Amino acid sequence: MSPPSIASDQRRCAHPPRPTALLIAALIGLALWLQLPLLAAEEDAEEPVPDPLSLEQALSFSQDHPRVRAALADASKPPERPLSLPPRPQPLYLGCHSLAYSGARASDATRDVAWSPLLDSESAQELEIMQRFFDVLLADLSFARDNEAMAVAYIQFDRAEARGELGQFSALQIAALQAKYQLIRRQRAAAEAAQRVTRSLLAGALGHPESLPRDLVTPELDLQLSEPPGLDQVVARALDQNPRVKALMKDANEAEQALIRAALREQALELLTRLDLLAVVAEHARTESDWRDLKLDESRTLYELEATSDLGYSMSQQTKARRDERKTAFCQRLTQAELNALQGLAP
Repeated sequence: MSPPSIASDQRRCAHPPRPTALLIAALIGLALWLQLPLLAAEEDAEEPVPDPLSLEQALSFSQDHPRVRAALADASKPPERPLSLPPRPQPLYLGCHSLAYSGARASDATRDVAWSPLLDSESAQELEIMQRFFDVLLADLSFARDNEAMAVAYIQFDRAEARGELGQFSALQIAALQAKYQLIRRQRAAAEAAQRVTRSLLAGALGHPESLPRDLVTPELDLQLSEPPGLDQVVARALDQNPRVKALMKDANEAEQALIRAALREQALELLTRLDLLAVVAEHARTESDWRDLKLDESRTLYELEATSDLGYSMSQQTKARRDERKTAFCQRLTQAELNALQGLAP
């Protein structure tokens, strides 16, 4: 059984049915399901991408990506005919710089992507795959969050309309709840669409744009990250081991080499600082998640005693807290991978 489609939801919105106990349970139960994209066209084609797909399997596609092959071919071209490739699209959800620097500029496209001009083509492709992979997982978690929130808002609106017929709710109160429901329903529709868009971006990063991955294996992330190296150590290792940096330094004059070193040091400093900030963000996310778990237990107890009816709201808030916790963990892993790649190490 699948969650209701947007079309059927529109028909119900005009005059939704009264919720029975079974309907309420079914709506809250939507939180347990993820509506993955319908890929009928792709099902008939050969699937070169494993299903389910793990992060390790996804990263193995980087070597044969057209962008990597094109960069290798470009190395043999005359300097006056440089390769011009289309830019990589921005991820939809995972912007680790913005997450770490809350309150900074609303959008920083250069800092919110994992790839960098200081990386060779294969390392950049691996980082793009990792960021796209995490973006899909966040899209699924976002849909689960909005799915739960929509179920709760629908129940509140439907109950208010029923009580309005008894004179217990005013038309203004009902309209306010309906507007809230429609807003969350709109967010849910966008989250559902994002599930397909993020999968399309991941498929492109894998080099198989017509084979959208459906099931992704959530990686086990070690939240106890090792102590990062010092800034001078990162810069020295990058100058010695990063193939892209070494190539740039080889063909550069003294002034250009100074600029490359400065850019390298700046990027290393930003990544190290981001790791420190994300550790603080992770602590806040864990605290929020623990609180929401306790709040859900309290709401469940009160619900069973028929003392309150906000169980659905507590469930949706718990899902949101867990999504935020996972997002922070993804950013910690991705930032560490960026730092490794900058030093010429495997992400």
